[in-house]
This record gives sequence, C-alpha cells and structure tokens, in this order.
Amino acid sequence: MSDTTSPTAVQERTPSPGPAARPLLVAAGLSKRYGPVQALADVSITIAPGEIHALVGENGSGKSTLVGIVSGTVARDTGTVEIAGSSLTAARPSASQDRGAITVFQDGSLIGELSVAKNLYLGIRGEQRPSYGRTTAWAQELLNSHGFDIDTEQSAASLPPGDRQLVEIIRAVACRPRVLILDEATSALDSRGVDIVLDLMRGVAADGGAVLFVTHRLSEVMRVADTVTVLRDGRFQGTHDAADVTPQRLVELMAGTRVDLEFPDRVADGAGDVRLIAAGLAGPSYGPVELELRAGQIVGIAGADGNGQLPLVKGLARIDDSQGTVEVDGHRPRSYGAAVDTGLVYLSSDRRNESLFQGLTIGDNLGIGVLGDLSSGGVMNLGRERSFVREAIDRYRIRVGHPGQLPSELSGGNQQKVALSRVLAMKPAVVLIDEPTQGVDVRSRLDIYRFLRQIADAGSAVVVVSSDASELAGLCDRILVMSRGKVTSELPGIGATEESIVGAFAVEHEISADVEPGSGEVAATPASSPRTWLRRRISADGIRLVALVALMVGLALFAQSKNDTFLTEISIYNVLLVALPLVAVAAAQYFVLMVGGIDVSVGATMTLAVVLMSEWATEGGTGKVLGMGLAIALLLGIAVGAVNAFLVERIKLSPVIATIATLGVVSGIALMMRPTAEGLIAPQLGVLLMMKKVGPVPVALVVLLVVLVVVDFVVRRTGTGLRLRAVGLNAVYATRLGIPTPWVRALCYVLCAFLAGIAGILLAAQVGIGDPNAGTSFTLLAIAAPVLGGAALSGGHGSLVGAAIGAGILVLTQSLVTVLGLSDGTSYVFAGTLTLLALLSSADSIRRLRRLLRFRLQGG
Repeated sequence: MSDTTSPTAVQERTPSPGPAARPLLVAAGLSKRYGPVQALADVSITIAPGEIHALVGENGSGKSTLVGIVSGTVARDTGTVEIAGSSLTAARPSASQDRGAITVFQDGSLIGELSVAKNLYLGIRGEQRPSYGRTTAWAQELLNSHGFDIDTEQSAASLPPGDRQLVEIIRAVACRPRVLILDEATSALDSRGVDIVLDLMRGVAADGGAVLFVTHRLSEVMRVADTVTVLRDGRFQGTHDAADVTPQRLVELMAGTRVDLEFPDRVADGAGDVRLIAAGLAGPSYGPVELELRAGQIVGIAGADGNGQLPLVKGLARIDDSQGTVEVDGHRPRSYGAAVDTGLVYLSSDRRNESLFQGLTIGDNLGIGVLGDLSSGGVMNLGRERSFVREAIDRYRIRVGHPGQLPSELSGGNQQKVALSRVLAMKPAVVLIDEPTQGVDVRSRLDIYRFLRQIADAGSAVVVVSSDASELAGLCDRILVMSRGKVTSELPGIGATEESIVGAFAVEHEISADVEPGSGEVAATPASSPRTWLRRRISADGIRLVALVALMVGLALFAQSKNDTFLTEISIYNVLLVALPLVAVAAAQYFVLMVGGIDVSVGATMTLAVVLMSEWATEGGTGKVLGMGLAIALLLGIAVGAVNAFLVERIKLSPVIATIATLGVVSGIALMMRPTAEGLIAPQLGVLLMMKKVGPVPVALVVLLVVLVVVDFVVRRTGTGLRLRAVGLNAVYATRLGIPTPWVRALCYVLCAFLAGIAGILLAAQVGIGDPNAGTSFTLLAIAAPVLGGAALSGGHGSLVGAAIGAGILVLTQSLVTVLGLSDGTSYVFAGTLTLLALLSSADSIRRLRRLLRFRLQGG
C-alpha cells in the first residue's frame, strides 16, 4: 500500500525545533457539537516554529472541525486558540489570517470562473499582494519560481484537480504564513505534485513557520512530519514523534483496533465477458481511444495529472461532447441518462457539486439510485427504506448522527462513502470512479477496495482513475497509462509497483513531448497563438455589449423607418428623459445582482421617494430642493437597504421573499401618505434635472453615465472590484479568502436602496406630483435591464455600462410600441422576451442547449 515508509524518506524531515521555541499555534480545550454529534471534545494541540505537525484520524474523527476552528470558519463551543501569540476571538477567516494563519481547505477555494492569476491575487494579503495591473505577470513569475509552468490567464475551472491544489498551496506559501494549515491538500496530487508540496512545507518550516498537515496518506506523514497527533471520535489520542511510530501503529491508534493493511486478493485470469466497448472515442483533450472492459476486472487509468484521464472517463460515461461510439452490453447510449439505463454509472470526485445531492438528506442520497427496489406500486415503502439506509450506513461504516442529516454536515470521507454506497447499490454493469479514496482514511480506504473487488467479482467492469500509483498497483487487474490524451501503454496489475507505474507515464510523457505536430497527438493551444490572444482580449461581456449597441441602433433605425421624426433632436431628448430614471434604478439593481442577490422593492422605493418629495420639497431654491432630494435618497438607503440586508444576511431569508415583504411595507407607507396623486413637487427640480441638456442629451444623464463608467472601471479593473465579483461568484470561497462577505452584501443592499432613491428623485422631477403608483412599472424593468446587459441572477457577472445599455434598449422598445401604435402591454412582452433571450445567451445556457441539440441530432 501507499502507507509505507523507508529510512531514506524519514531522513528528509525538517529537524525538530528547540525546546525553548515559543509555539506559533496553541489550541487548548477545543470542543464542538453538531446536533447529536460531538465532533470535537476537549482537544488541544501545540505547534512550535520550524515544526511540521501532522494531524491524522479516521473520517469523522474531528480533523476538519479542528482546522475550521483554527482557520476561523467554524465557531467553537469551548476552548481557546492562539496564533503567533495573539488570541483568536472571532470565528472569521480574516481574523485568523490577520494573525498569520493561512489555510488550504480540503475542498479548495479557487473560484472557477476567474483566471488563475486573479485567484492568486485574491488569496494574497498585505505586502505580498502586487499591484492589480501586474497581476498576470506576477502570477506567472510566482508559479514559475516553484517550477510550475501553466498559463495563468486560463480559468481555474479548466485546471485538473491536482493543478488546482498546487495553485492553492503555492498561493498560501506566497503569503509567508506564520502558520500554514493544509487540510487534505495532497489528496488529488500525483507523486510529482506531492514532492513539490512536501518541499514547500519544508521551506515554510525552515523559514521559522509552523505547519499543520492534515492527511490520510501516512507515507507522506512519515516523509515530512516531525510530530503526529492522532484523533479518534473527536477525542485526543496522543502526540508522538514521527520517528517513533510506524504507519501500522498510527492506523491502530486511529481505529482503536488492529487493522489489516492488505489489498484484496486478485485472480490472475479473472476476466469475464466484455461489458463495454469504446471505438474511436475522442474529445477535446483526449483520443482517439479503443478500449474493452470485461466483467470481473478492475482497470486503472494512470498518468501525470492533466493528460486526459478524467475526460476519457467522462467520455465513456457520455457526459461531455465526444466522438466515437460506446457500447454497453450491446446498447449504444448517447447521453449519460441513457448510459445509466444500460447499467453504467459514474462517480465523480467532486462530492459537493456532482456526486451528492446537497439539498437531500443522507438517507435520501443513499436510496435515490434504487427507488424502484424501495417502493411498491410507485409508493415508497418506508420500512424497507429505513432498513436499507441502516444497512448501508453499517456496511460502509458511515459516521452519521442520523440519516436525516445533510451531506454538508459530514466529513469529506464520510460524504465519499455515501456517494459510493449509492452507486454500488445500483448493481451496475460498468462502474467508472474518479479518485475513489480521495480524502478517505486508511481503514475506510481498505473497505472501499474490498467493495470494488466484490462488485467486480459479481460481474461488473470497474474503471478507477487515481493519482495514487500505489493504489492502482495494489487494486487493479490492468493499468492503462495515458500521456497527452492517448493510451500509450498497458501494464498488468499483478507485479506492478508504484515505481513502475510512475516510471511508465513519466517516460511516455517525455516521448510524447517530442512528437512533431501532425502526428495525431493531442496538442495544447499555445498561449501566444492569435486565436488565444484574441479570445482573451475580446471577452464575452465585450461581445455582448457590442451586440447590445448594435441592437439598440437597429431598433432606432427601424423606428425611424416607421416614423421619420423619431431621430430628430427633440424626439431623442424625450426618449433619453424617459430612460434617465430607468438607468439609475438598473444601476441600483446591478449591485445586488453582482453579489448574488435581488431586490424587488426598488420600484416601491422609487415611489416612496416621489411621495416624500411631494411632502418635503414643495418649494424653495434649487439648492434646497436638490439637497432635500439627496437627503431623502440617503434616508431610504439607510432605512430600506438596511432592512433588506438584515432580513437576508441575519435572518437568512431568501432575497426574493425578503424584498417582496419590503416592497409591501414600503408601498403601503407611500399609499398611506398619498392615497391619490397629489402634492406638487417644486418645479425647480424639473428645471435642474430635466431641462439642462447638451445637444439632445440631458445633462443629468451625462453625469450619471460618467459616474457609471468610472465605477465600472473600479469594478472591472481594480482589486476592490475583483473582491466584489468574488462574493457573487462564490460567497463561501470568498469568505475563506478573508473577504467579509456578509458585510459586502449588506452594503450592496444599502447602496441599491440609495440609488433607487436617486432614481425616485429623477422620476419625481418628471412626474412633478406625489403619485403613489409612480414607480410600479420599474420593479420588473429594473431587473430586466441589468440582466439584458449581462448580469446573472447567480451573481458575479455584468457591468454598469451593460445595465445602462439594457435600460436604453427597453426604453426604445417602449417607444417602438408607441410608433407602431401597439397596446401598452406589448412593451412588457418585448421586455420579457429580451430578458429571456439574455438569460439564454449566457455561457452555461449555450452549453446546455448545445448538448441538448447534439443529443437530439444523434437520436437520443
């Protein structure tokens, strides 16, 4: 197995620090309970400068909980934490990082939609952070300095899992931490990646830092650690010098019993009938591949990370776009759904997003693959289901308080057991598994090996992708070695060793690198190719804005063709006047959409601003009226925005529900103050905001657009704007990176209400009277405009300029309805249609539509 060591490996350790060194991390008496589960009970740990301290234990032993408490992501029940002599009093990642502790989490914190360079920038703190303009060059230099040569302008999502882990670890080390915390940070790495990380740990220790290394790979513990702390069932089992213990002894301490560290037996000639045939299978980063899978065999796929192993398995599962044919027991599925019907199942290593249903309970996840077996006449048999769930939990030793818990409440290894149990319960013909033991403790790993061997012996064909070469050597009957997307060699499982497998794919990679273009090898697109250069400098957002401007011009020209006065100066001026408040309220909505929220109360806020102006700004000079308007907008921002922020961030209501409630309250206040339209607003407001113009363009609109362009530049071209977008793209990861996500979102709700108040002042200048329905029509238009301009309901996308252009298009469609003599309702139909088209034109929607079209064309 991989959990072995050698004398030479032990000699690589960093020398232990002297006894007088003051500890950099002191965690004392830590306890944490989740409902009925005591995750951590009175655990203490101390790490000195220059020390690499390993933390080991079975899944559910409390390791990740301890890491969460020290990193500030989990609030402790009892105990104290001191980092570099400073007490950690608040459960906030930023507080832990300010004291010098940098954490690399088990499930990562790279935001997939951002480039590698921007992800590196987000995680760097203090003096180590470069100027934003140098981000790409700095990131490239940083990675190259560690011998890691990748294109930093590619998205993080495009990286293989191992490369993502390396980027995160290099980012953490670049922060020059006093305490470096690695939680299963080598779980997706191949042997070369592990060597890099162990050297980085030694470097941190040599510089006087402390390292807390959480892992299930005991071979790595023996290579690098000075001391080892063992946890079992959330309780401290002792701290040992690494030189004084063996992997076998550590396993016994973790399990509380003796554990056999042997792989299940293999039969030399155990292959049965062919279960799967792949012919000419090829995708963007692999192929063509010819492959046969037989019953009774476990086939391993090896190779340096990023050489097409995972894309090949997804191609076999018919998940991604691919060419060629896949035949399972005589059937040729063209989609993953059809593949499942033929008996093929795929288990992803991405537990959070692909392997488990995060919104369903543990019990539901376990049984969802065999609903037919658990029901009678289409109705679930609850007794049968409870029995099945209990049996699965006992068989796979899943540590769970009760089956009603959510997957997110379990440790990573126990989540993996749930996912594997669900798949194996389906008794599939073909099982495709990516990293089956990633983040799984030694004893559970052996259980998984036995389960895989049992299902193979029962007649299934099993494919395993693993970055652990020793795992493949001990488990598999055949091992396929991949390099640059091709299967370059095949090794028999019996007799294979970790060294022979690593040597095979290392040699093949060297040979493949020397193959001339045109030989059929899969080649990466050069970063400097004209196509790549053009794609990076003309973004999807830029293309969308050009398309929107073209649409706006086209609408204007069409209206002119129907009415030759449409493009006269006075007509343009009137259209722009109508657009003015919509541009302002679209900008307001944009800020909330940017952070993943929504505010349907903006129209009511505009109405209340109009009503308040009719009460408080009925006379006086221009300065007084304008000052009153700003005061009202600020009042609404503090009042309405703060209420929305409180309901969403503190009470945790859905943004839609919370702001609908606010809409009702604000609308009711406006109606109580002005049951009917009355109360004249000082005419000076209209003169100031409506009558002053430059050519056909109102001065107020010019000022507003200039402000939006400047703010857009800040959002798109500065570190502050990047952090704002990060909150919308992934709030959990943004919080882990030290961004105060709840406060950022709360500020955006306040800013949205303030800008909606400004929009209401502009609307008041137009209507001139306290109309209790003045802003009603803006509720939906305020959402449609930024979405049309590129904003996404999921957050993190779009621009203020795009929101302004979207508002312009919506006003043009309203004007076109008037020109064509259509009913007023038609303008809303146009607005809804344009918004739907905008949503369908997003990158994710286009990919889904393309897959659907391909499936239909293939007759799926």
